[in-house]
Amino acid sequence: MALKFWVTTPFFYPDMDRPWGELLQDMLTIVDTAERLGFEGVAINENVFQNYVANPSSLSFAALAAARTTRLRILPGVVVLPSYNPLLIASEMAMLDHLAPGRMGIGVARGGGRYQLDRIGVDPAESREIYEEALEIIRRVWVEDDVTFEGRFFSFPRTTIVPKPASQPGPDLWVGSQSVDGVRKVAAQGLNLLTAPNWGNFEPHGDLEALLEAFNAAAAESGSPRGEVMVYRHTWLGRTEADALEFFDDMVSEYNHYLALTQTGGGAATREDRLKVRDVGEKLEFVEAGRVRPATESPSSENLWTEYSDPVLSTADKMIARFKEMEAMGVDHLACLIAWGQPVEAIVAQMELMAQEVLPAFAEQERA
Repeated sequence: MALKFWVTTPFFYPDMDRPWGELLQDMLTIVDTAERLGFEGVAINENVFQNYVANPSSLSFAALAAARTTRLRILPGVVVLPSYNPLLIASEMAMLDHLAPGRMGIGVARGGGRYQLDRIGVDPAESREIYEEALEIIRRVWVEDDVTFEGRFFSFPRTTIVPKPASQPGPDLWVGSQSVDGVRKVAAQGLNLLTAPNWGNFEPHGDLEALLEAFNAAAAESGSPRGEVMVYRHTWLGRTEADALEFFDDMVSEYNHYLALTQTGGGAATREDRLKVRDVGEKLEFVEAGRVRPATESPSSENLWTEYSDPVLSTADKMIARFKEMEAMGVDHLACLIAWGQPVEAIVAQMELMAQEVLPAFAEQERA
């Protein structure tokens, strides 16, 4: 299967003096452009109480995206399951699946940081167990009637969600994981994998290969069909190398917001450290009036291509070659992170350039 291309709606909101409604319209423009140009899907970021990802409901935005498209696949998430009652998430996703039958999925995770959980009364140390219980409930109530559940975190008498999803056994489930242990668990369950650099960007070569090796091995050992893999990459296509670096400083700003919010520092020295399960971190204050106080890392734009697998900022021939390598590794879908503070006009032009210069190299392979 040829590599399929997605875009994201990250809701990055560094200038909070700008009306949020303008940011919303920019994200809808990305959806409309992806539908028009033939991208396979759109992945919708979600987070609360800060401006790194200023979208409190990926499910609400997914409904908007479903109503204005006819063929685009739509993936709200990742939804941090410990933040929600799983019966309500299952019910809302069933409704969304009827709005866009066969086009709707959901990305889920335990959560990469504690900031949100601290504010809604969830112990971050219990987030993994809560996540696992919630995921079990969602998968059961999508297909079963009169489900009764007695767990550590959720208990309820016999319950049937109405409506059931239009798709059976439910919308596509994608699990966000960035560690070797995590991707093994995803593979063992036969679920689809969403993955990205564990430190937000500037991922050295070899990390993705190690994750995919672990995922593929666990899938083979499980006996379950291998789930699909979607990888997030910061991408910017230029007609020249200089063009591709036009918004590099904005990308570094976004990177520093991520580092602050997830408390991951400026990366780890060893692959083992980068690919291990992230701990919950300390209870720190780094947001004021909704504004994240960014980290202060200052990576160089020199030698990006030779040192890092992410970001992918280059010309069409090199970008295609990089994506062909990822395709050969077993990546099924590439989610392009193309909005990190640029004007929406530049983002639309970038999507048009990718549709012209990059996507055909993979569409032709598919037809062959």
